[in-house]
Amino acid sequence: MIVKLEVFKPVHNTWTAKGDRAAGESFDLLCIDVSNPPEHRMEEMLYYRTKPEERELHYVNGTGKVIQVGVSKIRHADKGGKATIIGTIIAPDAVKK
Repeated sequence: MIVKLEVFKPVHNTWTAKGDRAAGESFDLLCIDVSNPPEHRMEEMLYYRTKPEERELHYVNGTGKVIQVGVSKIRHADKGGKATIIGTIIAPDAVKK
């Protein structure tokens, strides 16, 4: 599935080690779905979890940009948390019309 997202703002999260789980951090983009047709858009804001190779290009200067993402999974945090999209940002020239 390919979705078109407008980046609202970057979000950096960190968490401490807990039990057998290691400490970590994430670099997410908080996004608004701008896919077409409009009546089928997600109504809530979505997080896109960036990969290390995507961070320099999209996380630092991403606010206001529109990105296309090939979605492989939509993950929800425990206890009904926000939706996070896992996938890959697709270069605009790689998308077939």
